[in-house]
Amino acid sequence: MNRKTITGHFQVALGKVQERFASMTGNAELQRQALQRQSEGKIMHAVGEAQELIQRSLRSGVRQ
Repeated sequence: MNRKTITGHFQVALGKVQERFASMTGNAELQRQALQRQSEGKIMHAVGEAQELIQRSLRSGVRQ
């Protein structure tokens, strides 16, 4: 796991907590921000995984 993967996963989890808090308080703006944070976290996580995959592919290609 690289830094982007971990940060993305953390942002998704934080967004879920924020969303629950927003739904409990009835704050629509905070709920929108929570959903946006989750989306950004998922994108960051996917980018991190793609980077890892590319790095592994390049390393295995060099060895052959």
